[in-house]
Amino acid sequence: MSSETATTPSLDEVIQKLLDQSPLDKVVKCAVDFSTPSGSPPKLALLHVRFQEDAPNITALADFLSSQAVNYALSRRRRGMFKAQLVAGQNDDLSLTGDVSKVVRRAFIEFRKKHPERASEVGEVLAYCVAVHHLKAAQLISKMSLKTSSNMPIYGLDGIHASVKNGVLNVYFLESKLAGTAASGTADFSKSVAGFNANKEKILREYGLVNDLGNLDALDAADKELLMQYLDVFENPNGKRRERSIGVVCYSESKHFSDKIPVDDEDDIKKHEVHFGELYSDDFDRHHVNIVNQLSAQGVDPGKCILFLVAVPDVNELRESFYESLGVAPNPTDTHLNGAESDEGDEDE
Repeated sequence: MSSETATTPSLDEVIQKLLDQSPLDKVVKCAVDFSTPSGSPPKLALLHVRFQEDAPNITALADFLSSQAVNYALSRRRRGMFKAQLVAGQNDDLSLTGDVSKVVRRAFIEFRKKHPERASEVGEVLAYCVAVHHLKAAQLISKMSLKTSSNMPIYGLDGIHASVKNGVLNVYFLESKLAGTAASGTADFSKSVAGFNANKEKILREYGLVNDLGNLDALDAADKELLMQYLDVFENPNGKRRERSIGVVCYSESKHFSDKIPVDDEDDIKKHEVHFGELYSDDFDRHHVNIVNQLSAQGVDPGKCILFLVAVPDVNELRESFYESLGVAPNPTDTHLNGAESDEGDEDE
């Protein structure tokens, strides 16, 4: 009996088997994390692209996201198949790695052909990385693999992840937004969450996709059975799980990136990144008040939302650099996302 107990997996151990590694902090700095008191929900973190001395390094961020696109876009089962083939290769044969890159690139190209009005994939990969790195949340389903399927419609959520805390499964519904300003991006997030929450059929359908087409099939039978006790909303409608809406808003912060300090050979080389971080952190309260107002206007419970603002100099440049790094030609129909000097005065947006 004791040996049986010893081999019984815990919920956290099962989730850890699905958790990827995404060292996002190499290219994205956290200026304000959740430990900063805000006085009221939702939880909000301020992130920004890291600097190479005095210059925000968009190229490094784009290259990182394009490399992470492999884990974002391919299902666990398909990744496992590629890995098994690599291990079985003779004499350190790595030719298969080229095939993996082609499969991922083809997925993004096919998606863009089918849906030329959407150009948000870089935001979706970024949201995946944020969930993995900052929330330690495993991807439950590859939405990109569904989006490129000929018989699958486009679903609203950009990702579904999960983590465990005190024996409770936290299910995260990801919404990524690319925006010209923080205020416009968080306003879009608020509307999306309100629309999703109002449609219970959509929520049940997402759980159905996770159960039928998700990454759970990469687990062994005992692990999958345990996880299904929490994710099968039809058999266990009152299971121990929390649902949270996660907003990852990548936006053009034109004002603070333009506020530069002189370059010299004496001070700490990180002083430019520190200078930006201080300016950015001072905006925390304003951003938080704005988000609270926007969620309230949409009737969304802020306690069930977690937001990450990710500041870059120009989201259009990041998007183009991402496609270039991935080997996907930019689409002339991509909508240019206009920024602004500041989001101040947009609290009621």
